[in-house]
Amino acid sequence: MAVFRNLCAGILAASLMAVAALPTAAPAQDGGAIERDLPVALVADSIEYDNNTGIVVASGNVEVYYGERTLTAERIVYNSRTERISAQGNIVLRDPEGSTVFADVADLDVDLVDGLIEGARSVIGRNTTAKLAAVEAQRVEDRYNALSKAVYSPCEVCAENPTPLWRIRARRVIHDEEAKIVHYEDAYFDVFGVPVLYLPYFQHPDPSIDRASGFLIPTPSSGNFGFGLRIPYYVVIDEQSDITFQPFFTTEDGSFMDVVYRRAFRSGNLTFRGSGGGSGFLGEGVKFEGHVDTQGLFSFNDLDQGAQWGWDIKFASDDDYLRFFEISNEDRLVSELFLRNYWEDGFYEITGIYFQSLRDEEPAGDIPRVLPDVTLRREFQLPTVGGELGLFADTQTLFRNEGTDTTRISLGADWEREWITPQGLALRGFAELRGDLFLSFSDAGSGQDDTALRLAPLAGVEARYPLIWEQESGSAHIIEPVVQFIAAPFGGNGDDIPNEDSQQTEFDELNLFDTSHFSGLDGFEEGPRFNLGMRYERLSADGLRFDATVGRSVSFTDSDEFLEGTGLEGELSDWVTSWSAGYKGFVNLRHRMRFSGGGDISRNEVFGDFSFGPAFFRAGYVFLEESPFVTASTDREEVTALASVQVTPEWRVASYMQRDLEEREFVEIGGTVSFANECCAIDLFIRRRFTESENTPASTSFGLQLRLLTLGTSNQREGLFAPNTFAGFGDSLSRVSRDTDFQDRALIGADR
Repeated sequence: MAVFRNLCAGILAASLMAVAALPTAAPAQDGGAIERDLPVALVADSIEYDNNTGIVVASGNVEVYYGERTLTAERIVYNSRTERISAQGNIVLRDPEGSTVFADVADLDVDLVDGLIEGARSVIGRNTTAKLAAVEAQRVEDRYNALSKAVYSPCEVCAENPTPLWRIRARRVIHDEEAKIVHYEDAYFDVFGVPVLYLPYFQHPDPSIDRASGFLIPTPSSGNFGFGLRIPYYVVIDEQSDITFQPFFTTEDGSFMDVVYRRAFRSGNLTFRGSGGGSGFLGEGVKFEGHVDTQGLFSFNDLDQGAQWGWDIKFASDDDYLRFFEISNEDRLVSELFLRNYWEDGFYEITGIYFQSLRDEEPAGDIPRVLPDVTLRREFQLPTVGGELGLFADTQTLFRNEGTDTTRISLGADWEREWITPQGLALRGFAELRGDLFLSFSDAGSGQDDTALRLAPLAGVEARYPLIWEQESGSAHIIEPVVQFIAAPFGGNGDDIPNEDSQQTEFDELNLFDTSHFSGLDGFEEGPRFNLGMRYERLSADGLRFDATVGRSVSFTDSDEFLEGTGLEGELSDWVTSWSAGYKGFVNLRHRMRFSGGGDISRNEVFGDFSFGPAFFRAGYVFLEESPFVTASTDREEVTALASVQVTPEWRVASYMQRDLEEREFVEIGGTVSFANECCAIDLFIRRRFTESENTPASTSFGLQLRLLTLGTSNQREGLFAPNTFAGFGDSLSRVSRDTDFQDRALIGADR
């Protein structure tokens, strides 16, 4: 068996020779020399030694210890003249790596280079339950373990269930210890004891190997492309890199090659995934379609200690390619190339950004390319004046194929200092002075090139007065009113100031006390104003938590820099509120709302998680009023829900849905069934997508993934649909509440 060479040579030969007090012994071969410096112990009910025959007999609960290796048997006989070792009765051998061999009878030479074992069973590796069993096993050339009429399986069996879920039966199995490969001759694959596949020859790495080249289990699926089958082939290039080739065959829309390459370097790592092939899914004849998705992150210490550079590049040959073949549901691809560094008192970021829109009817010529986007900041302590002084610079250049190219260069400084009075009042003073230079370059011949300068100062003070009430039960209640006053001049948003990064304004409790409610630097919030709010929090050790925030902004004049629908137009802003509650991780609720003084709701979001034993439930509701800076031209309202139940330790079922309440139709529904135990994992899903694009109609799809653990797959039991698979479902999945990032701001900030 696999562990006999390293295990028994040390245990039997060393310990029995020591008991027999032999002056000399034949050395083991090929690196198997007996390690005489390890502790040796032999324990048995009786030990006999015959001087005439040179035979040592240990019987009755025999235990042999040689370092961390052990051997137990009912009887062991060592013949020093013939140099043969035999063991009988419940033989168990264990090595430091966790491998274990069970046998009924063993007859071996002293070096265990050759030998014969009857009734052999082996558990390979400490972290797996992979087992080999054979009627007879023979050791050959100090490397191979040849098993006759053998069975391999990692599945647990017992008296009630003697048949493993799956196993491999073979006329002959050869375990190559040096190459760590298990070879099979005349192999049958059994499922629940029923043969389902025969192969005259088959091989796989033994479970002690983390990475080995070879075919992985095929994955079937269906969708708009008909039926599809992926047949992955994994190649280990070296210890730092690997590549997976995954041909994808479809019945209706051609065949593709999907490639995933990974490499780790001393200074970082990179991943590349790409696909390509001929397809006619656009109805325009067969042509090449494909995509690229690659990321890299590396340290750049030669340039600056702690600096990092990298990329995240995505590209698709057609707007519908990713959705049609169910590679991704993204409708905008963002590619970035960056250099950055962060330290305790500052940072810098240099980024280039490219957008590819996959949305219908979104002109590609209006989509900008950002090169470069540079941000630098450094902070200093002011020992004389007190507080912190920050110096910053920011520049951003946008290029368009059609429309206006713009550049903004901003330089500024800010100051902040905090005080706490003896009465517990927390005061914060702050000021900022920023200068902006705007350069606009129109299409050739339009005569609309322009240059604009702007000085953007502000100053303010903030007061917080936390009130704490403690109860005898140990609970504490904190109520904190907050008042913030900001003074700023008027006239900072003239017609000659291009607005690229500040068209989307998300006014909520998170930015209520920001010095500017604009999302970027192109917009400048004018005039004096108050930001008012109240915060409440309950602290306790009983597992119940609750916090809430409410507030609004008050301006002295009716400024028009914010568009209608942002919640900031007029002298009085909308109210913004939020609260969250939870109990010991079993229940988590979160609610955010924005509404006018008259009670008209413009934004309403509710999310909740519930976990009770084996059941998990998550639901979300989102309402967004029609707004000039959201791509939808009508109100948006939808609900999402997910339910997952661990029916048994092995079986889990889950379902999810997303419904558009405004249109009164489903966006997507789906369900999963998962099975996972110590030897395999099966994941089955079915999904119906109701949304359509120009070349991707609504579709129903399913997929199946089978993983036979220890057989060319990960040895982890967690399957595709583990509980954290749906983390963020309802937040990230909701399309109506995600139009707040830079890509939307830049894309929607079309040519003025």
